Amino acid sequence: MTIKFMENKKENIQDKTEGWIEKTEKLIDDTSEKIHNSETYRKADKSVEKATKKIFRQAGKWWGKTERYFKNRKEDKKD
Repeated sequence: MTIKFMENKKENIQDKTEGWIEKTEKLIDDTSEKIHNSETYRKADKSVEKATKKIFRQAGKWWGKTERYFKNRKEDKKD
């Protein structure tokens, strides 16, 4: 085998690899777009949003209770 043949073979492999990468990226983009637009994704998104709001509301309640507890505790120590 000649050096020129080996270089051509490397270039051919490199071109194939780049082609596979491009095809894979396109497939990933198309698939992610389909998933994002699917009804299942929307339902899951709404469910996660609802759960997140619930968690933050509960955390806010606990925060308020904690503030009141420490405020009352300070006042008790003053007396």
